[in-house]
Amino acid sequence: MDELVMEIRSVDADAREMVGMIAPYDEVTYLTPDPNGERILRGAFAKSIRQRGGKIPLLRNHDQSRKIGTSMRFVDSDDGLVGEFKIVPGDHGDAMLDDLRNGCLDMLSVGFQAIRAGRGADGVREVKEGRLVEVSVVALPAYAGAAVLAVRNGQDLDALLAPFQNRPEVNLDPVAPLLYRRQG
Repeated sequence: MDELVMEIRSVDADAREMVGMIAPYDEVTYLTPDPNGERILRGAFAKSIRQRGGKIPLLRNHDQSRKIGTSMRFVDSDDGLVGEFKIVPGDHGDAMLDDLRNGCLDMLSVGFQAIRAGRGADGVREVKEGRLVEVSVVALPAYAGAAVLAVRNGQDLDALLAPFQNRPEVNLDPVAPLLYRRQG
């Protein structure tokens, strides 16, 4: 099974949902078994999603013994395939939400089986069709562009604005230049 590491876009802790980039298109990684690198082409998982879209498990570090969530939907954006996942209640799901909110784990990795692949003009393996098996939350990305863009906490507006309330007064008037005399 091939693995592909992606980015988490947002987390809604109250709704127990996570949104992340599942497969960035046209980005090359060399952290795969293929020494020439690998890239995912647009639409590579379309058939798999049609067949299993709501049944893709969310795991932690590809540990198949512990499912921490399930896919809700996928969106094919210009940048890549975005997935939305519901995280299960309980100790493991709660720990995952804490790690996501705190940035301890902030990347995604896709477990898939390549159905159809070829070589690009540059020799890179191109995945044209893949069977999506699972998505995992991981710490180390294979793709350089796989980074957290935002983490949403399920806070109300007052809680979000609280750090900006009652700010101290700061004088922003220009400071007169100081003149220094040389001693000696």
